[in-house]
Amino acid sequence: MFQAGSPYSGSFFEIHCFVLIGHVTRSVSAFKLRACIRPIRHLFLGFLFVGFFGCGHMKVYVPNQPDSDQITQDFDARDVTRESLATFVLKVGYDRPWPPEIWGLEELMYMALYYSPRLEVARQSKELFEVSANLSGLEQQKTIRVATEYHTNEVNGEEPWGLGFAIGLPFFSEKKQEVLTKKSLLYVDDATLKLSKEIWSLHSDLRNNLFRLNANASKRKLNAQKIKLAQELVYLVEARFAYGFANREQLNQRHYILGLFHKREMTLEMERLEIVSTIASLIGMPTVDLAQYVMDSFDLNEHLDFGGEDVYRSAALLNRVDLQESLLDFGLADVELKLALIKQYPEISISPGYFWDQGDNIWNFALGLTLPRQSDAAVLRAENFRNLKRLQVKENQINILSEVEGRYTIARTARASLMQSRMNLRLAGEIFSGIEEKFSVGDISRVDLYDERLSYVVLAEQFIDQMSDFFTALAALEDSCQTPLVFEYKTLASMNNQLKDPLE
Repeated sequence: MFQAGSPYSGSFFEIHCFVLIGHVTRSVSAFKLRACIRPIRHLFLGFLFVGFFGCGHMKVYVPNQPDSDQITQDFDARDVTRESLATFVLKVGYDRPWPPEIWGLEELMYMALYYSPRLEVARQSKELFEVSANLSGLEQQKTIRVATEYHTNEVNGEEPWGLGFAIGLPFFSEKKQEVLTKKSLLYVDDATLKLSKEIWSLHSDLRNNLFRLNANASKRKLNAQKIKLAQELVYLVEARFAYGFANREQLNQRHYILGLFHKREMTLEMERLEIVSTIASLIGMPTVDLAQYVMDSFDLNEHLDFGGEDVYRSAALLNRVDLQESLLDFGLADVELKLALIKQYPEISISPGYFWDQGDNIWNFALGLTLPRQSDAAVLRAENFRNLKRLQVKENQINILSEVEGRYTIARTARASLMQSRMNLRLAGEIFSGIEEKFSVGDISRVDLYDERLSYVVLAEQFIDQMSDFFTALAALEDSCQTPLVFEYKTLASMNNQLKDPLE
């Protein structure tokens, strides 16, 4: 009676044992036809109930197209006085008045955590990756199968047909349940690590651009001094030229130098605008608003003593996201090996069901046994894959330790170079003081005095460049640990608040 393709026919790797609990047969008559309608109606209602019950939790399509006008309106409306922003900042532990009068790295990070489009994408990606945790448990899903049979050839004046259903209930051992649960948790950890990586990347970019803005401000001040001195020199040489004490070439040379300083002024201003625009883009707010804020300055004197190498080695092994990701990959490979070992054993499932066949009520109970296929090869592959991931963890850790060691050495060398530049600048200041004394007694002219002062300003600019090199080395050392050991503040002290949507 059971045909090929029926849910009660065994597959190649399944052995179904059917136990007929009830089998009622009646003769063909008008009474039988009426009696047959009743179970069909009940069966139909049962299918409707199962269908509605199974589809009741299904989602429907909801349009959610990006609205260009709404995005622009929201962007233009972003500012530091928004009440929800102040609430968020207070919630994550900022204990000073908001909005602040001076904006440092900490305040910019709070703004970025709230507004940054990069973090919005990262948070949504985290939710997307967390779906994998649910997908990893699909092996445990129950099934409902509906079976229909119909034959055109009549048998004893009847058209043989039937309708029924079966419920598949997979049986899992406690060990397999535990392994699948661990696998789902690893997917969640992976999503969290990716978001943490984006947060640190945002911190790093804001830190570097804020220091660039500081260095730019210092250079613009020095360049303003150079313009003032060069302008005074032009006036002096013009006066000399008028009295025949200087030639046209000397005067043109002074105008040319002044023009170079004006060009430098425009270059520095364009650089400032580019930095402000970059910071605004990282935060996710209009540049014109950010340009109005007063930015804090870095004091590198606080960071000349940045501790021993062991501190950074330990911090890197604890905080590096790429190392944690490789450990997570090893954990997933270990889980897959455990699943491969479990799959060496046959899988058992039970399938109680009901079938209505030409008026006959047939209750069935099927015991399914799924035999393993190529289990030895699967286990061998899983073992080799886990070994590969273990070696990748080792490789990653060694590379991180080497990176920390190298960047720590570079930072120490940059500090020594900065200290030497500071000493040179101090000596240059003493030399210039002697030149001023010569000018005061009439040994040198004002032109000579201003030329020496210009040389001193050039040395000061070189000192700023040396400070930038030192900062770059410190920032690279901090990035090798992915935690704020050098430029410390409490925004990054706890990742828990940052991993959440600020609007929640």
